[in-house]
Amino acid sequence: MGKPRQITAAALAVAGLTTAGAPAPASAELAAAAPFRVDYENGAHPKVGLNECCSHSITVDDLPRTGKYAVRSVLKYGDPKVAGSTRAESHTLHAKETHFRSGDTVYYGFSVYLLSTWQRDSREDIVFQWKPWSDACETGKFPSAFLSVQPSGKWRLRVNSDGNACSTPESVRKTSFDLADVKPGQWHDFVFRFTWSHGSQGKIDGWYQTHKNPGWRKVLTAGGPNTFNDDKTTSGYLKWGIYKPAWASGKTDVDSRTIFHDNIAVGKTFSEVNPASTR
Repeated sequence: MGKPRQITAAALAVAGLTTAGAPAPASAELAAAAPFRVDYENGAHPKVGLNECCSHSITVDDLPRTGKYAVRSVLKYGDPKVAGSTRAESHTLHAKETHFRSGDTVYYGFSVYLLSTWQRDSREDIVFQWKPWSDACETGKFPSAFLSVQPSGKWRLRVNSDGNACSTPESVRKTSFDLADVKPGQWHDFVFRFTWSHGSQGKIDGWYQTHKNPGWRKVLTAGGPNTFNDDKTTSGYLKWGIYKPAWASGKTDVDSRTIFHDNIAVGKTFSEVNPASTR
């Protein structure tokens, strides 16, 4: 399937990817209304589903980024497989306002909290995914992009793309971007702006901060393919929680993972999706 390239934001030009400046996001204490926002203040969102394997998989807890509530996802080694692998995730299969396809330009915001007891593992933890459905000619499909915690202690965005009408594991182009250091015991805020494209028109901008060190900084500007050449009826959706693909085949250095997410939003501007803002 090929080893994905691991590229820091500073090395984008060396890698042959286009880089271009983007306007700095404006700070705002009061967030504009986003077309889709999940803050868990009124319980589960009616359009958000769960890939829930067991009684301790996904629950609401009072460790919020803002407000009083956030979602807690817990996965243990040996939990039953869900959708073919080991995961405890929320998804937006039924939330059309989150669906994306090549040609769309969309802002995404969310916060992720790692407990102070979080331990590094020898294999990655996937915590957010942009996942397209498979076309009729495909038996399965990689996510267009996913955010992970790496064994190196970095947040990494992996991007998958394919210009072929029928994608196979061998035809997928994989690129990885290291964004920032993982810092347990605090909220990590992310905002991404994707111009989705299976061709050269694709663009990604990314911003990052923590609640203990506020102040948005640009961590990614990249151009080029970032999704799949899908059928006109095919789109993608969002997933967040814990996905631990390595556990499908054996143990790693840890046997349980707990993670929190809050203020997941999809919109047309930075202020609409800013996860650090209140409404």
